[in-house]
Amino acid sequence: MPSFRPAAVACALALAVLALSSTALAAAPARGMVIYRCVDPAGGAITLQNDVPCPKGQQQTVRNVAPLPAFRPPPAAAPAPRPDAATTAPTAASPPAAAEPPPPAVRTPPPPLFQCRTWDDKDYLGDVAEPPASCVALETVGIDGSPALAAGQACEMRRDTCTPVPAEQLCVAWKKRVDEAEFRWKIAGGRDGDQKAEFDRAARTYRASTCGG
Repeated sequence: MPSFRPAAVACALALAVLALSSTALAAAPARGMVIYRCVDPAGGAITLQNDVPCPKGQQQTVRNVAPLPAFRPPPAAAPAPRPDAATTAPTAASPPAAAEPPPPAVRTPPPPLFQCRTWDDKDYLGDVAEPPASCVALETVGIDGSPALAAGQACEMRRDTCTPVPAEQLCVAWKKRVDEAEFRWKIAGGRDGDQKAEFDRAARTYRASTCGG
């Protein structure tokens, strides 16, 4: 019968148990296992068996090995939410777009004017070449030549004479007309609505033309 050193036998037994344990755990990691240590009485050979009892006639030692906890991989980290482009604030404020300037106003030459003269030699600036005729009162007398015995009233239709203002003088003529309308409205006692409306119309026409630019 061969002799065994106790230290060598213990070391060999431990290595065998570890080897069997690793193999068994790899095969069935979810449950425990039983290790059988068998000693042959004839030759003293020692064998280790996993979950299989020793043959009849051999010395048997039983060791229970607890199962290792099941390995579970850590849960995968949830992906970070992607920022919504519609709600993400810009890192730098974009400068506001410069507003386009309004198109310049189209100015046209001033309307024509006419230099007119009345029958009693008074000058004025008019809008038409042939103003309507006016009825000029005539003095009537009786048969004796006295106004006291006059039978009634009479008038004579007379027209003003007008000539167009030359194109190169229109701006000067329109400025004069605006000044005269303002004078009649503010100074000459014509503070009624008609005089102011005449001034407003003349001033608006002058400023909207090429003369006012």
